[in-house]
Amino acid sequence: MSTAVLLAWASAIVFVAGIVRGLTGFGFAALSVVGLAFLLPVREAVPAVLCLEVCASLALLPKCWRRVDWRLSRPLLLAALCGVPAGLFGLTRVDGHAMTLAVYVLIGALAVLGLARVRLPVSGGPSGAWVVGGATGALLAAFSVGGPLVAAWMAHAGTKADRMRATLVLFFGAIDLASVAAMAATGNLGAQTPLRVALLLPCTYAGLWIGEYLFARVAAERVVAYVQWLLLALALMGLYSVLAA
Repeated sequence: MSTAVLLAWASAIVFVAGIVRGLTGFGFAALSVVGLAFLLPVREAVPAVLCLEVCASLALLPKCWRRVDWRLSRPLLLAALCGVPAGLFGLTRVDGHAMTLAVYVLIGALAVLGLARVRLPVSGGPSGAWVVGGATGALLAAFSVGGPLVAAWMAHAGTKADRMRATLVLFFGAIDLASVAAMAATGNLGAQTPLRVALLLPCTYAGLWIGEYLFARVAAERVVAYVQWLLLALALMGLYSVLAA
């Protein structure tokens, strides 16, 4: 595959992922990595995607800052940070294949229940945020899964679409920024990453703009439904990747 064709496909992938991110507040990294994995080795795709994700968060956050639910975002972020050591500790003691499978099954089940309008009696307050944030931090550190769990929890807790989107933008932006910093500190960012980010950033921003445009013109109930469909798609892609490994 020529360099021009590869760039065209990669640009199309991040463009679509950008639309999803601008509309729902999450999903960019998962969709981009799955798509770019057909073009690049995963270890080369992930650093570029995380850098693009940070850029996306920086672009979205000023416009939705006032909608962030700080009552939830603070415990979510602190709990995720506290959960990282637990995840690293459990990495050598838990069957990663089984745990990853279980997480994707849970996310898929929550999405199906949400689409069926079956709302679970989950805590939408700080206590629930501590539990979900801690579990997410541990799962991300140990098995690189669990991010969509936050979105699934917020949807079932009845969080309003605009607040959920803004809070997810902040949460995933902070998590991805920490991941990029860790990669840079350990020398795993990759020499080609800055060039790849520079080439793919215009299409990413174009997708974000369209996603924001759609969010401002789509009813809140439909946005929540889109979130549920996205969670289901991510769960199915995750299950396929685990079972095919």
